[in-house]
Amino acid sequence: MSMKKCVVLACVSFETAMIVEPAVSYGADEIHLFHYVRDPGSESGRIYDEFYREVCSQIRDKLPKVSIVEHAESPVYDFQLMFRDILSTIAEIRARPARKDEAPADILINASAGTSEFSAAAIIASMMSEGVNSFTVGTREFTIKGEDIRNLYYKAGKPVGLTEHTHAPHVIPNFSIDKPEENQVRALRTFYNMTQESKSISASKVIQRFKDEGIWQYKASPNEHKTGMKQKETMYYQRHYLGVWLENGWVEKPAGYGKYRLTENGIVVSKTFYAE
Repeated sequence: MSMKKCVVLACVSFETAMIVEPAVSYGADEIHLFHYVRDPGSESGRIYDEFYREVCSQIRDKLPKVSIVEHAESPVYDFQLMFRDILSTIAEIRARPARKDEAPADILINASAGTSEFSAAAIIASMMSEGVNSFTVGTREFTIKGEDIRNLYYKAGKPVGLTEHTHAPHVIPNFSIDKPEENQVRALRTFYNMTQESKSISASKVIQRFKDEGIWQYKASPNEHKTGMKQKETMYYQRHYLGVWLENGWVEKPAGYGKYRLTENGIVVSKTFYAE
């Protein structure tokens, strides 16, 4: 069976390691680089081009078999154009004919490098596209240290930063991305807490904990026998909780592992929503 192909999307402005190192870490087979030079003949234009060429050089050196696709038509500081181009790129990748033994490619979008407009577009596009994930990468070591910060980012003895003046702000359009259902998240968080407390968890224990915390929503019929009710409650738990969590990618049961456990996405969901 063939290995899954890894496709990475990233924006190039004034960074190299932020783009190259995560692509190498993921073992990218294909990388789409978004960059834009407004005035190629200017000094700033030449600098942007040098950064792009250096990124390509490092990627080819560390990933000799990688395919690099350049996207240089749209300004990377325009959110709507970046959002459009990212979605178009995802659609183009997904539309490619695949061999029978070839699984759909993993598509990863670097939300740390490049412009803030690209980052915002990357995160929203990944949330709206099945099988696409955005990722962030932190800086382990900065190139500018100590007194150089004052020399470069201060003016007349006052901190200014890289930007001295801005253009008029542009509002990012709203897109409807539904929050996960509250009862499902609260139940997931309780389930996660139980997995942290004990190595072995039965359905009956989880159901009782849900009842104790006011999460349980199954209502038995008035004439239902106790033995029958227990079986129906277990079926309800498996269908309305575990089944939904599995479908959403919040839990998994790896081969050789005796119980369900939260995925990384599941942990993020449990710690983010309705956490008051």
